[in-house]
Amino acid sequence: MPLPCIHPADAVSQVQPTIDLLRSLDAKHPEVLLAEGLSPPDYHGKLVLRSAVESIRGSYIASSTTGRHSMVGRTLEQMKEAGMIEDFQYEGRTRRHDFTVIMEPNRARMAAVEVKGGEGNSINISQRPMWATEFVVWCHLDGAIVNQPAHGAASIVFGRLASEMVSGRKQVDALIIKDSFCGTPARPCPKFGGRDDLGFETPPCIFLFPRRIPAQDDPEPPVHDNTTLKFPFHMLHLFGVPPAEHDRHIYKVAIRVFADQNGRPRRETSVTRLGQLLGRRVASAVLR
Repeated sequence: MPLPCIHPADAVSQVQPTIDLLRSLDAKHPEVLLAEGLSPPDYHGKLVLRSAVESIRGSYIASSTTGRHSMVGRTLEQMKEAGMIEDFQYEGRTRRHDFTVIMEPNRARMAAVEVKGGEGNSINISQRPMWATEFVVWCHLDGAIVNQPAHGAASIVFGRLASEMVSGRKQVDALIIKDSFCGTPARPCPKFGGRDDLGFETPPCIFLFPRRIPAQDDPEPPVHDNTTLKFPFHMLHLFGVPPAEHDRHIYKVAIRVFADQNGRPRRETSVTRLGQLLGRRVASAVLR
């Protein structure tokens, strides 16, 4: 299921040599370590490299989480200023979703937004509030650039979220993919001629899911559109996408449940964009 964006090959090709260099620095360039007051024998022998890498990784994860929530908060603030939503609130650790969005007066329509990283198990750690009219997962594919966006999106859509809907009985209405790499030198945006100077202004990619949870008595519910969802389309409007161009940014996720020739429950997930089938996968399912 290809997203139209990819990480530049010249950057990706430098990742493994960098790994190799760091791993062999004590053997190939001990003078570099000695110049910094480090002991080459301790580099691996006393876990200096490993400890440093783990410390950097922890700092990166913490800063990435903060940055992701800041991006979502900035977007919601702009939507509020533009009159697209009434208000929003960051829930932090008090709820099993990250943002509550009041979309219409008197709370007639409300959205819950869950902010996630890429392909990890945390995609499934969330809860749709009973009051939510729309439940949106916002994913940031801002991890290692050796993992292309298409790989991350496929893992999220075909694996995590499709399973959540069918086997987990959790209604997910839409997936938004937008992160700090979009429209930058790390990930130029082909939807805008490969521009790498858009940054925050890059419109998101939006995946619309079925309107209801697929079940034996409702095996293939219709996919959401702009008559049943508001939040994703408000986002496109915020980022300057006119209605006539919405389809360039929208992926439709259809999910069908059925029994195979042996009577075992299965789910089929397919993704289309601009009427073109981008991918289809069949997996086992738990039907309730």
